Amino acid sequence: MATTAGEGRSWLVLGGLTIGALAWQAACEPNRGGVDTGVAAATTDLLASVGPLVVLPAFAAFESDVDALAAAVADWQSTLAAGGDGESELVAAQESWVAAMVTWQQLELMQIGPAGSSLSAVGGQDLRDEIYSWPTTNPCRVDQETVAGGYTAPDFFEVSLVNAYGLDALETLLFSGPGNACPNQVDINSSGSWAALGDAGVATARAAYAAALVDGVADTAAQLAGAWDPDGGDFAGKLAMVNVETPYASEQEALNAVFNGLFYLETATKDRKLAVPIGLRDCAAATCPDDVELWASGTSLAAIEGNLIGFQALFTGAEGGGFEERLEAAGHADLAVEINDKTDAALARVRSMDGSLVEILASSPAEAEALHADVKAVADLLKGDLATVMMLEIPSEAAGDND
Repeated sequence: MATTAGEGRSWLVLGGLTIGALAWQAACEPNRGGVDTGVAAATTDLLASVGPLVVLPAFAAFESDVDALAAAVADWQSTLAAGGDGESELVAAQESWVAAMVTWQQLELMQIGPAGSSLSAVGGQDLRDEIYSWPTTNPCRVDQETVAGGYTAPDFFEVSLVNAYGLDALETLLFSGPGNACPNQVDINSSGSWAALGDAGVATARAAYAAALVDGVADTAAQLAGAWDPDGGDFAGKLAMVNVETPYASEQEALNAVFNGLFYLETATKDRKLAVPIGLRDCAAATCPDDVELWASGTSLAAIEGNLIGFQALFTGAEGGGFEERLEAAGHADLAVEINDKTDAALARVRSMDGSLVEILASSPAEAEALHADVKAVADLLKGDLATVMMLEIPSEAAGDND
């Protein structure tokens, strides 16, 4: 069968990557000629950089943002209690929430260890969902709790589902206005309890609820930062394989954990945040704007920008060793350059887009599709070339994803 020039090139590239991976494996296995000291040193540097130079600085920035959010919410609450309309204070709280959310979106790429799922991540404690549980959200449930006042109970966070608290619930409280998201037959509407509060009562209850939720976010953020801190749980040392209590069986397993963090760009940013609302998958209509992340606040594009920034920080290792150095040591510096260039292109695209993703889907869906293509270009290198040349394991949730 004849092949086109493009097909011939793709087979040559794949063959070259496979040969390169086998050559790297031969060089690194002791029974095939000894360890490649350059690759080994680059791997050690990469793992040593993740905690102190990438994750912990991101947590410090997030904790600072949450402190500012707590102060803004307190101002909103006290102004309402004093009889003011609280409008300017609410705007300040909204702005502080956006800042905290965009910083958190960088940390979405760092679901390694404690932040990760206890079902799939080594050392996972499900703490990410305690701060931000999207796509597991329920604005109606938040509105019901606003009326019920359950957030005042000491055990609220222990007995409630994650969709009743965290940054996503805070979005509902700060951006929903006087109405609620529940159908008419739900108790707060059918019983008249929501209407009985009045606009002022709703605002007062939402401010009090928001104050409780910010405290919860701050507590979990401190718990996560402490888990990584060398003076705390020292997960940074565990990932770097210098802590004798490390849960990782090898540096390769630890490296896979970091790679899995990067894979958020594929499974969440590309597939859930863009492909679904654009209508490229799991959408029965031309587009599905109701599935846009953070649609109430209109910050979905800022969240995607945060994801790309977090991806770049984890990929490069910030000021330390990263995948760039690891690829260079293995003779694939060109791949690192390509990944960085395509990430920069995706960042440039999202920063150039005006309006919210919901608005863009209505007015210019092709613009959203172009952003998806840019993110896909990075993700394809991640699950193709990078996984091959570094012999990394693609996460199970993405193993069958061929788009």
